Amino acid sequence: MQRLIEQLADNGEMLDGRARLGRVHYHLSVYHQFSGTGDGSGSPTLTVEGQITPLDAVDLAALHRQRTELALRLADGRLLSFSIVNAEGRIRSTGRGLQAA
Repeated sequence: MQRLIEQLADNGEMLDGRARLGRVHYHLSVYHQFSGTGDGSGSPTLTVEGQITPLDAVDLAALHRQRTELALRLADGRLLSFSIVNAEGRIRSTGRGLQAA
């Protein structure tokens, strides 16, 4: 079971490790994901899905083919670890998810 808890849209910095890849516009949906049987015994996690659009020269198709984990520094300073789902810029959070500033 999941519940939408936040929607974000702004400009941010896309990173590969410490290397800056360029600026992107993002539109993200943050879901609180509940696992378990519904009796409260499962631990909740955050899942983030969305779309990025390059504002600088960023080759999303090439990055998608590499299938590497990237990061997005949001306008509010938080950091999202993600992978690119398709060449058009669809993204999904990875194991590290969304980290506080």
